[in-house]
Amino acid sequence: MFVEALRSPVADRTRLDGTATCLAALFLGGALLRIAARLWPDWALLAPLLLAVGPLAAFLGLLGGVLAGEGFPAVLTSATARLAARLFGAAAVYLSPAAVTLAGVGYAVAAGQVPSALSGVGLATLSTVALLVTVVCAYLFPSAAAVSVREGLRAGLRRDALAGTASSSYFLAWVGATVLVVVAWTALAATATRSVAALVALCWSAYAHVAAAALIADGVDRTKYW
Repeated sequence: MFVEALRSPVADRTRLDGTATCLAALFLGGALLRIAARLWPDWALLAPLLLAVGPLAAFLGLLGGVLAGEGFPAVLTSATARLAARLFGAAAVYLSPAAVTLAGVGYAVAAGQVPSALSGVGLATLSTVALLVTVVCAYLFPSAAAVSVREGLRAGLRRDALAGTASSSYFLAWVGATVLVVVAWTALAATATRSVAALVALCWSAYAHVAAAALIADGVDRTKYW
C-alpha cells in the first residue's frame, strides 16, 4: 500500500502530468499569496487574493480526483470545481473545531487569562485539550473527505462516512499520509523564499500531497472489506 502510494504521483505519463499540474497550481497560488502578504494592509491585496483562488481551487480539485480514486481530472472543468468545493467543504466542517480550539487556547495564553497560581497546570491542560481535539479532527477528516468527493458533501457529513476509521488499514494509511504532509509543510516553512531549496520543497510538497491522497484513497477502499 505504501509503495504503490509513493509511486502513484509518477507511475506513468498521465499521473506525472497531473502531479506537474498540481505543482504549477501550487506555485502560482503561493506566489499570489506572497504578493498579497507584501501589499498588506493596502486594499490592493484583494486582487492577488482573488486571483489565488483559481489555482488553489485547481490544486484541491486535482487532489480530490486522486482521493476519489478516479485520477486527475481536467483542470478547467466543472468536475474539478465540484471536487474542490466538496473537499473544501469537508475541511471547513471537520477542521474548524481544531482551528477554533487552537485560536481560543492561543488567545487565552497570550491575554494572560490563565491565573498565575495555576499557570503551569492550566497551560498544560489547555495544550493537552487543543492537541487532542486537533488529532481527532485530523484523523476523521481524510475519511470524510474521501466520502465527500465520491458521494457528495452530505454523505461526507454523515456518521457512516467515519465507519472505516476504526480499521487498521485506514489507521496505517492515515499515519503515512500525515507524515508525508507534515514533512512537506515543515520543508516549506523552513526554506527561504526565492531559493533553490524553496523550489525543491515546493516540488516535494506537490508530490507528497498527491501521494498522501492516493494513500488515503487506498486505505478507505480497504475498509470496505472489514
